[in-house]
Amino acid sequence: MAKAEAAAESAEPVAKKSGSKLLVILMIAIIVLLLGVVGIGAWMLLKKPAAESPAAGAAETHQPDAQGAKDDHAAKDGKGDKSSADAHKGPPITISLDQPITVNLSEPNDAKLLQVQLDLITYDSKLGEEVKANRAEIINDIMLVLSDVNAAKLRTRDGKEALQKQIKDEINKILEKRTGKKGAIDDVYFTKLLMQ
Repeated sequence: MAKAEAAAESAEPVAKKSGSKLLVILMIAIIVLLLGVVGIGAWMLLKKPAAESPAAGAAETHQPDAQGAKDDHAAKDGKGDKSSADAHKGPPITISLDQPITVNLSEPNDAKLLQVQLDLITYDSKLGEEVKANRAEIINDIMLVLSDVNAAKLRTRDGKEALQKQIKDEINKILEKRTGKKGAIDDVYFTKLLMQ
C-alpha cells in the first residue's frame, strides 16, 4: 500500500508538469496566431492605398478629348455656348426665409390651409442681403402664389415641381426689378410643406 501511495504521489507532479507545458504551448500558439492575423491585416491595409494610388494618378493626368479641350478653350475665351457662360463659380449658397408661410386656400380645395417653408439657392454671395432687404415683398408674392394652389395637384410630384418653378419665377421678378439681377435665384426647395 505504501508503494501504491508513493506511485500516486510521483504521478501527480508529472501530470502537473505536462499540463503546465501544454498550457504554455497553447498560449504561444495563440500569440503566434494573433500576430499573424494582425500582420496580414496591416499588410492588406497598407497595400490597398498603394494599389489605388496609380489609378488616382492616372485620373489626375487624364487628358480631355478633342471636344473637351475645345469647350475649355471656348470658355476661357468667353466665346463658348450659353452653358459654359452660365457656369457657376463656387458652392451653392442657401438663403432661408426662416419662417413658414401659411395661407388659406380657396374654397373648391379639399384642404383649407397650406403651409410652406422655403430655402432659396443661389451662387451670388451678396444676394442674401438683397433677399432680406426685399423680404416683405417676396413673402407677399409667395403668399399670392400659394393662395391659388390646387390642393389635389399639389399632392403630386409634378404639382410640387410646378409650384417650385412658379415661386422661383416670382422671386426672380422681384429681385430683377429691385436689384437688376436677372435669374439670381437658381432653385427653390421646400423644407416644409403641410396641407390641412
